[in-house]
Order: sequence, then structure tokens, then C-alpha cells
Amino acid sequence: MNRRDVDRNSLLPFNSLDLVRKYFASVKAMDRGAVSNKSFDTGRIMSLWHEDGKLTIGGKPLGGEHTFAGSKEITAFYRKRAKGVDGEIAVNVSSIEVANAKSADHVVASGLRYVVTHKEEGLQVPFTHNFTLRDGRIADLRIHVGTPSKSEIAPQGALRIEDLGRLSAMAWMVA
Repeated sequence: MNRRDVDRNSLLPFNSLDLVRKYFASVKAMDRGAVSNKSFDTGRIMSLWHEDGKLTIGGKPLGGEHTFAGSKEITAFYRKRAKGVDGEIAVNVSSIEVANAKSADHVVASGLRYVVTHKEEGLQVPFTHNFTLRDGRIADLRIHVGTPSKSEIAPQGALRIEDLGRLSAMAWMVA
């Protein structure tokens, strides 16, 4: 591999982060529409997915895992989600706390969802989205609702350094 290939390949994870940014922008638009009873064009979010994509949502609050395979099932999931919960929710927003592009085709994002009812009752729900990308589109998305007990990239629901010894051994390179 020559120097130009190394330079070009080293920037590929940034393209992945851009796709993830577009995904969360679509989710925010969907949430705004659900709260204000406005329709959401699911084609906007589905344009980011492969036809044969797979969406898996799990976590303790959901009582198990739910899988949606292929564009028809994933579109149906987003249509149902875009309808909201019959006007019960006054605020439904999320905040991405951290995102990490492990490689050009693997991104993990963790954050919090804030849900508030019209009676001003609310909760914060941590989440982790684990994206696998292929050809610049989402091939697989695993969403964990709640704080995961173990994740290759996002242990305990947030990205952090697990091995300070290894970090300090590498730190001399940037000092």
C-alpha cells in the first residue's frame, strides 16, 4: 500500500460519521413530527438503508429483542414509530453523547433520550446504536435501550478507555 492509499483510507471513518449524523437528523425530524402530529416521510430515513438491511432493538426496558429484516419490515417499524403514542408525549428528544467510528464500516453512538408527557412527567433513557455499514449505507443496526452491560466498543453505555497502560504506551507518539 502506498502513502496516498493510506491517506485516503484513513479518512473513510469520517464518511461513516456523516451517514450516522444524517440518520440521527432523520430520527429527530421523525420525533418532532410524532410530538406535533405531523406526518414523516419514511423514505427520508430509508434512503440511508440497504434493501436487505436488518434492524434489531433490544434491552431490558423492551422485554427482549425485536428484529426487522428487509426494507418492508424496517419501513413498517419507522411508520409505526413516526405515529408516536397518540398525543401522550409533549417532548421526545435525544442527545448523542459520544460517537466512535471504529472503522469505515462500523460506528457506535451512545446517548440519552428524554421523554416528557403533557403532565410534565418524564424519564431519561440511555441508548447505544451499533451501526454496520456497507457501500455507504446502513446494512445492520443494533439498538440497545438502557445501559448495556457489555459492548465491544461502548462498555457500560459510554465510550471510554479501558486500558490506561496501553494508552500511556501510545501517548509518547503525540507528546
